[in-house]
Amino acid sequence: MADQTAVGKEFPPFTWEVERGKIREFVQAIGDKNPIYTDKEAAVRAGYKDSPTPPTFPIVLVMWTNMLWETFSAAKINFERALHGEEIYEYYQEIYPNDVLIGRMKIVGMETKFGGTGGKMDIIRLEILYTNQRNEPVLKAMTVLVERK
Repeated sequence: MADQTAVGKEFPPFTWEVERGKIREFVQAIGDKNPIYTDKEAAVRAGYKDSPTPPTFPIVLVMWTNMLWETFSAAKINFERALHGEEIYEYYQEIYPNDVLIGRMKIVGMETKFGGTGGKMDIIRLEILYTNQRNEPVLKAMTVLVERK
């Protein structure tokens, strides 16, 4: 069972430099053929200043910086019983290659619910606020994790 006392826990800021190669790897992995993500000229023709990151790219930051594992440890979540429940992104501006993002993650909520078969599950809500190298807000990411009992 997740540790309810972890609600409100804020983690140390983490930093990620957005690399063009990681954007390319990500769009290849998800099968997105839109050239704006891999061809700067196509992106500029489409009205961007460079190749933007795809909408779901922020999951890369959480996985590659190991912040998700920090959450599991702090909230005493059993990894073998955990599921990814939901991911919501609220963008304030585009994210481009060479942007340096600083993420500040917090456990914002936790509750126990009962499933259709009567089993219990803990619902853990995370929020990550990202700023760029100019200290401008760029993104709020909200994640829901589910720990099955």
